[in-house]
Amino acid sequence: MPILTPDRFRGLARSSPWRWRALELDLHRRPLHGPAHTLTAAVERGVGVDVRLADGERHTQPAHRSSVAWSGSGSDRQRTSELPFAWELPVEVDADGFVVRRPPFPGTSDDPMWQDYQFVAMLDPVELADGFPRLPAPGWGPDDARPPALDLHHLEASPRQGRETWWAEVSPREDYAPRCECCPLLFGEVSEALEAAAGGRTVNGRSPGAVHTSRYLVALDLATGVCVHVEHLDGEHVGRGFSVRIRSVIGSRGSATR
Repeated sequence: MPILTPDRFRGLARSSPWRWRALELDLHRRPLHGPAHTLTAAVERGVGVDVRLADGERHTQPAHRSSVAWSGSGSDRQRTSELPFAWELPVEVDADGFVVRRPPFPGTSDDPMWQDYQFVAMLDPVELADGFPRLPAPGWGPDDARPPALDLHHLEASPRQGRETWWAEVSPREDYAPRCECCPLLFGEVSEALEAAAGGRTVNGRSPGAVHTSRYLVALDLATGVCVHVEHLDGEHVGRGFSVRIRSVIGSRGSATR
């Protein structure tokens, strides 16, 4: 088993698409506003997600590929092409099997979504690994290596519900780049600044003087790379976040693991 280090934690956070193909999980959410709730979800990459709520109501969302528009050289005609899923692309891995660098910009299609992009980021928490520079250095390009997204204050490897888990107390850096500004894994000052820059409605816009979280407890499941715990440790949202219990997994080569 690899020894937990900051670089390995970031490597695991960017590796989820290549570590599993399908899983079943229980998700307990403690949202910033509103009551806590629990659901069960079965996710299959490239196929979709089947969600069962506590009252038995079921919802199914199919997976879909994102598309990018482009114009051919010397032509005004715009064309579109579908983006591959991340796990369809080869990547470089280190000696521990963790992804060194994700596929280049403009990127890949996302995992299936339930309600918002926090669910997608939970399944593929690359935003806990790699940021995006707010003030890129001269000559920096979007395909270059990205800066760390977080400051890691404390690391610990310990079992959780019978599964090896990597824990970290973290703070987002200025370069933290959530998949979606309005529903990040780590809601706080950085995500709110990005949401404001995009013209979105922020918590400070609704409640001036809000005290944002500066420190979070997060956990990654070592076998899958899924983010299985996020908890606000300070600020006015202390205790909020989510927890995941992984019931079963089908790995990248189709082998069932538990």
